[in-house]
Amino acid sequence: MDKYKDLFEVLSSFTLEDAFKVETYDRQYRALEKLHSSLGNNELFFKLVLVNALLSYQLPTKGEVYWENFSRVFSEKKDLSEFEEFLKNYNNRFLSGKLKRLRKVLKAVEPLTKRELVQFCKNPEGLLNYLSKALKQDKSAKTLVFAVKMFLYACRIAGVKNATAPFDMDIPLDVRLKKINPDREFWKNLAKRLGIPPLHLDAIVWTTLGGDMEFFNQIEDRELREKLLKLKEVLKTL
Repeated sequence: MDKYKDLFEVLSSFTLEDAFKVETYDRQYRALEKLHSSLGNNELFFKLVLVNALLSYQLPTKGEVYWENFSRVFSEKKDLSEFEEFLKNYNNRFLSGKLKRLRKVLKAVEPLTKRELVQFCKNPEGLLNYLSKALKQDKSAKTLVFAVKMFLYACRIAGVKNATAPFDMDIPLDVRLKKINPDREFWKNLAKRLGIPPLHLDAIVWTTLGGDMEFFNQIEDRELREKLLKLKEVLKTL
């Protein structure tokens, strides 16, 4: 593990509160903020976010761009029925499979009540269990844990406090993170050593890997910005 000694050392300077701050600078988070302000309907907001997250795989663009397109389109369309057209225009790789999955996802998400959705904000493990059962996927599946991550973003944007992922929930292991280490257990063990749940550790590492100087310069907390820049340098060596 000597290879990752510097990574652990630099990440040790981050707190869970830092992770929450970094999340608010994630372009995906910012996209959801814009969507939420245009909708004025938390139930629809939660459902749109869940459906889109559960279809966020094999994207034709960077994840940040995809979620910005999603926010822009559904700020105008404001209806779950528009997803088929959205996929055709913005997420059309392996389209036939995604349209088939869309039907399953809508069947799982549409019946959820506003009360149930708010409860899931406080019980993200319950959401993961529900999605795993409804979609017949393992709870470690990347799209499921990513959906929980984005749902927690939505919860905080909608004003639900203490929306925090548990430690036993896996990190969404995508292409960026796999380049650092493709083993889920590596990330889970690292998260426990750091005291930051994997889903929130993901925000720190994922946004830093994808961040340019424009991203770093917008972070007003100078100490946090310096820590992220130092992390960027370490990640380049892995």
